[in-house]
Amino acid sequence: MAAGPADPAAVVRRHLIRDREPSGRPVPVVARQRGARVETRDGRVLLDAASGGFGGAHPRVRAAIADQARRVALSSRILVSRPLAGAVAALAEFCPGPLSVSYLCNSGDEALDSAFKLAKGTHPDRPYALGIRGEDFGALSHGRSLGRGSAVLPGAPLRPRTVPAEAPEELLARVDESVAAVLIAPAAPGRPLGRLPLDWWVALRERCHRTGTLLVVDERRTGPARLGRPLGTGALGIFPDVLVLGETLGADAVPVGVSVMTRAVYERVYGRRNPSLHGSTFGANPLSAAAVSAVLDAVVSDDLAARQREFEQAARRLGREQAGSAELHADGSLLWVRTRAPGAARRLAAELAARDVLVREPAADLVTLAPPLTAEREDTDQILDRLAEALKALDTEETAR
Repeated sequence: MAAGPADPAAVVRRHLIRDREPSGRPVPVVARQRGARVETRDGRVLLDAASGGFGGAHPRVRAAIADQARRVALSSRILVSRPLAGAVAALAEFCPGPLSVSYLCNSGDEALDSAFKLAKGTHPDRPYALGIRGEDFGALSHGRSLGRGSAVLPGAPLRPRTVPAEAPEELLARVDESVAAVLIAPAAPGRPLGRLPLDWWVALRERCHRTGTLLVVDERRTGPARLGRPLGTGALGIFPDVLVLGETLGADAVPVGVSVMTRAVYERVYGRRNPSLHGSTFGANPLSAAAVSAVLDAVVSDDLAARQREFEQAARRLGREQAGSAELHADGSLLWVRTRAPGAARRLAAELAARDVLVREPAADLVTLAPPLTAEREDTDQILDRLAEALKALDTEETAR
């Protein structure tokens, strides 16, 4: 093997599955990021509408993480962790009502999986988890099963029971004493926050209480602040048994996820038992705990929810101005576009990529845009302007077909 230093960009490209953008340009190598601005090694500036995260390089949050890294990043659970105690206290203050017991781990998907495990521990004999088919429940086996509506692994502890995305209200009637947990987000791409009315949420809470079913609200994509309020749960008029939060709490710097539950739910499964019954090798480490506390402080002190409401107002103005066939909707800075067909969604994503706007791979006919919470107004305005250009180009292309 030849000795000598390698070009880091060449090493990255050698291991890529796809080394070209749809436009034919080489896939860029990231040099730095601040808010929604992603600077590449070759001098380009891309706008992040894909991550749905907190945003890089927030001064106070970055300083808090760096300070903790200089002290201690990882430590044994045997020792008392002051940063973890601070994060747990901050979460208990931030989350509504009786949600006060937190489990910190390494990702939102892992936090959601811990909710599945909590549900099975609560109801060992119940076979089902209930959710809306086609929505995002993460990449782990139970979540993938619920998202696609069929089991990924035969013999898994919980089997999926689902309702179609076109009729989410049908979920209420499917809750019975065979269901260990209902998992649902306040809003999702293709399902606006107001799609399910308040009385529906209240009825769901009552039905879960009556049947003993755990109600798990999944805010990996909607909290904190994403929907223009501290948590999307605050718009539902209820308190869930478990609230799940994701990587936004890590400030795009540290891997973390959190499930926050009521003490009654926690005690039923884990109370007075060996704490190793459910644990994580690196979860709840001091570095991630410091990030959680710093992010929650920034969400409140910088009023990041108000920034997302401003984005929503601008996005809705764009929606009213659009004359094309695509449907556009925004709840806070969770913006989605429904096109005529999956092919049109892929073309819209390509038009955005050609304008240096990063979005995730479309889900069927949906294209989702979710800039970082800390994105500057100048950059979010640019994202919306370029979306308007991309939609116009898509309409022109479809008219010519």
